[in-house]
Amino acid sequence: MRLRSHLISILLVASVMLTPHLLYAVGDEVMFLKVSSGTFDHPHDLALGPSNQYLYVADLGNHVVKVLDPFSLKTLGVIGKGELTAPHDVAFDRMGRLLVADSGNDRIAIYKVDGAKATYEAELRGGLGSPEGVTSDSRGVIYVTNTGLHSVLAFKHGKKINALGSHGPGARRFVRPHDIEFSLDGQLYVGDPGNNRIQILSPSLDVVGTFRGDGADFHEPKYMAIDEGDWLYVADQLNHQVKVFNRFRKSIATIGTGKAGKGSDQLDGPEGVEARIGHIWISDTHNDRIVLYKWKPPVH
Repeated sequence: MRLRSHLISILLVASVMLTPHLLYAVGDEVMFLKVSSGTFDHPHDLALGPSNQYLYVADLGNHVVKVLDPFSLKTLGVIGKGELTAPHDVAFDRMGRLLVADSGNDRIAIYKVDGAKATYEAELRGGLGSPEGVTSDSRGVIYVTNTGLHSVLAFKHGKKINALGSHGPGARRFVRPHDIEFSLDGQLYVGDPGNNRIQILSPSLDVVGTFRGDGADFHEPKYMAIDEGDWLYVADQLNHQVKVFNRFRKSIATIGTGKAGKGSDQLDGPEGVEARIGHIWISDTHNDRIVLYKWKPPVH
């Protein structure tokens, strides 16, 4: 076993020397593919559209949502110009509408989309204060992280139907909750960066668990993705990494050296991640870019 580990280490070093864009994270192959060339200003969370043909990016500093080709990272369109202020998150509801956490306007903006084009349709307000995360379920319920007021809200047919949280470190409390995502078993994962944890909620907003990273300690975990295999990807902002956990929530891989930088193996304050079909898209926020990786996750 010791000899085998030594041989693997030699092979990994040789591979990195020969192919500088080939990264290894906890022994698993992660390949840098591309970095965006467009002009971004502190891009935040990002999401593939329902058909996987377009990538939608909350471009906070430019006050728009940019629509990219997922693989060339070429900008194909812009949504919300003159309508959005500091958008933080994007998601899609059961009707394929684009939901935007329009944080600077204290609302969720809702758009009907047609590829790279979109038409403003409606909004949610109902006591929102700088919302920074949004998702939706198959029943038409929209869940929002009400970041400025340290809570999570649920809406249906435009009306608030449930709420959870106040400021603090204990159970049923949050400090600046950010992203909110559904796992494949129907639980809500809420990034709770001020408490360096992810809280797990039921659809009725009962707390059912807390996740702190399986030994890979979080430092301001903000945005997440859960892929088609129920793997969890966490943009751990102040560790300058994206951390990957399998469906059993065991730590599997880490993207980023942990030191802020602009290299192909470095990130600087990432605040967005999407993962599908063997690819990982990261909003490398303080480097003002989108980075695309491909990887072959191990079988666990």
